[in-house]
Amino acid sequence: MYSVLLVDYSRRMCRELKQLLEDNRLPFTITDSVSSSNAALAALLDRDFSVVVVHTDQCDTAGLWLCHHIRKKSDIPILLLGGRDQFRLVRKAMTYQVNDYLPSPVRPAALLQSLRGLLNKIEPVSMKKKPAVKPTIQLNGKAMDSIHVIRIVKAYVRDHLNEEITLKKIADMLHFNCAYLGQKFKMEEKISFNDYMLKERMKKAKQLLLSTDLRIYEIALEVGYRDIDWFYKKFKAYAGSSPNAYRRQKAHTA
Repeated sequence: MYSVLLVDYSRRMCRELKQLLEDNRLPFTITDSVSSSNAALAALLDRDFSVVVVHTDQCDTAGLWLCHHIRKKSDIPILLLGGRDQFRLVRKAMTYQVNDYLPSPVRPAALLQSLRGLLNKIEPVSMKKKPAVKPTIQLNGKAMDSIHVIRIVKAYVRDHLNEEITLKKIADMLHFNCAYLGQKFKMEEKISFNDYMLKERMKKAKQLLLSTDLRIYEIALEVGYRDIDWFYKKFKAYAGSSPNAYRRQKAHTA
């Protein structure tokens, strides 16, 4: 079993995470749970852990401070959960080489996927295959694995679907050249940024059509379309039917 240090500023995560690990038989066990950054650093000095899970809740600054100080001394995998200003949090966290970030509210399926991904980081070195070399991107003067930067871009898209989003706007926030960032995105995701954004908007539109009674123009606004006719056109091209027809069809087959 791999030992987990849980840093839970909210004091609410321990039982939920423990139950999730038991139910899904993951090879992790919470061997210590603390609720402050100083206690976390003391625990790391006192014993060996396989992974650190940091649940920031409303304590973004404390969580980032802790990640920064852990990374100064150790390359132990860090999983960061929650936070209020998600884009600021994930951007800063990646400069501290946090291994993964899940926005609040944390979905159990996403948490399981992330923990399974961390297994590759903590297996004995002799059992690992040599990883493929990933291209790096300069972020705040540090060379970053490009997949981490793309994670920031994707998180921003998901969290701001109801706004006007452009790759240039994101590139300016990250202080990157827009064309360069677009190339890196396509290299990692095998899809252009614009196609990815369309896919995410249509996915959310479908979800809202099936799970809410929102009117079509309200759904269009929720996924970033101010022109209702343009939304109809894009949805029909993507889904093969109009939004109204899609909602009726799925309702009849449910």
